[in-house]
Amino acid sequence: MPNSIKKLSKEISMLIAAGEVIERPVSVIKELVENSIDADSRIIIIEIEKGGFDSISVSDNGGGINSAEIKLAFERHATSKIENKEDIHEVKSLGFRGEALSAINSVSEVECISREKNSKDATKISFSFGKFIKHETIGSNYGTKIFVRNLFKNMPARYKFLSSEKSEKSKIIQFFNEISLTHTNISFELIIDGRRKYKTDGNNSIISIMDTIYNLKQNGFIKLYEQNDNFEINGILSNPNNCFGNRSRMKVSINGRVVKNSSIYFTIENSYKPFIEHRRFPIISVDIKIPHKIVDVNVHPQKYEVKFLSEHNLLSFIYTSISKILNNNVPPKSIPIKTNQETIYQNYNDLVHEQMSFGYEESLSLKKTLPILRFVGQIKQLFIVCEGPDGIYLVDQHAAHERILFEQFQKQKNEKAFQMLTINNYYDLGVTSNNKIIENIEKFHELGWDIDSSPSGGIIVRNIPYQKLYKTKSTDITELLQMISSDLEKKQTDTPKEIISKRLACHNAVRAGQKLSENESKKLLIDLENTEVPWDPHGRPAVIKIKYDYLLKEFGR
Repeated sequence: MPNSIKKLSKEISMLIAAGEVIERPVSVIKELVENSIDADSRIIIIEIEKGGFDSISVSDNGGGINSAEIKLAFERHATSKIENKEDIHEVKSLGFRGEALSAINSVSEVECISREKNSKDATKISFSFGKFIKHETIGSNYGTKIFVRNLFKNMPARYKFLSSEKSEKSKIIQFFNEISLTHTNISFELIIDGRRKYKTDGNNSIISIMDTIYNLKQNGFIKLYEQNDNFEINGILSNPNNCFGNRSRMKVSINGRVVKNSSIYFTIENSYKPFIEHRRFPIISVDIKIPHKIVDVNVHPQKYEVKFLSEHNLLSFIYTSISKILNNNVPPKSIPIKTNQETIYQNYNDLVHEQMSFGYEESLSLKKTLPILRFVGQIKQLFIVCEGPDGIYLVDQHAAHERILFEQFQKQKNEKAFQMLTINNYYDLGVTSNNKIIENIEKFHELGWDIDSSPSGGIIVRNIPYQKLYKTKSTDITELLQMISSDLEKKQTDTPKEIISKRLACHNAVRAGQKLSENESKKLLIDLENTEVPWDPHGRPAVIKIKYDYLLKEFGR
């Protein structure tokens, strides 16, 4: 007989919920420090004993907690940072769910001392694994100090599977580095087993913090600042000579919140590729300002994961910003390679791009995204093989052309860049699909489509942008409109304009298995060199590079 269904006890429910928020000692520290930052603290001190297993304390000089509300603060879903459901869509504080203190309280012994600036006395409150112990008035400095002891001692299974003391210390140091680099106006101090490990001044100098943490002087870094209408990126990058064998020294924050986003890290690494060896990673600390309404932080209880509207626009901005600053400040890596007794492309600065016989003349300046590439040939009617200054490049012809077309569709009306494919026909895709197209008809107009709704509710298409140069397949308008309608119905982070552009770019791009002439291949490469990011609109790479160093090694040279 299966067990009967019953409601879990409050105690078990709290333990399960706590396990989502608090994974290990560093999770406790993260939540407490974020609360301190939200309280406008300018001094935050972190102390740990035995990797946080024995004790953790976080103290600050922030606004403090009202004595009448301090017990409530340790109850689940209690917070001062959200008033209504609309606040969830534009979260500006680091903490907001009302889960942190409650979760910590459930899996440890907790003592909290807090005093508001306008109060004469402080309030001290204590709990033991979720049970209230004592509430009293004492003397203390203003601000808040929270002690956490015997973490997970009421959860032996969780406690048993935690990492070693050394490993937990390492995770705490990593967090300290990230948070102090993100909030440079706050003085942070880390004390481990009674000894001060790090202390920052809170003087807004990211360089001095980098020196404190990594012992690298100012000449080891490049300052970065770029902005556009939607984004702003500010921070420092290490010179490519200061690189390491792992990503532990890469820190990215969004609106002051440290995040772990694989797409952003991938983008940063790609921007460094022309300058560093394979499997080497830079030191980087950047904060990116984004309108709160286009970023969702309400993804995971630990709040490291975020989602973005129009993510590819953000990634393009990051890539272009970092590539620009590196190209302007760092001499690209030189790798002399002998072929037929000649040294080819010994330095990027010596590059001379040949004038193409079919009338396209390339700029001699360095590209922001890709180096200038020399066409070698096409293989399997899938890939274009190129020679670059630092390696062999394989270009996916379909993905590359998609990227080219997508950016062209996004940037301009299409009379200048495209032919107009005359259709002048009526299409009925069904009520749902028709409505989706009609609902976004202005976006089609912005992209150069001559399209309208008919009195009967169907779609009239007169002209659409069309790329003729590469002899793309004849366009099936019904199929194209149905795919766009289907894409618009799906829940996506892209804007309708981006969705339409992606589908049209994919539909018009050269196909796998399509033979390209030498002139067509060269033209495609030039167009790709001028794009903002060398991967297709769906995030797949359009270019793969095989470094000469790797080839030399494989051939035993």
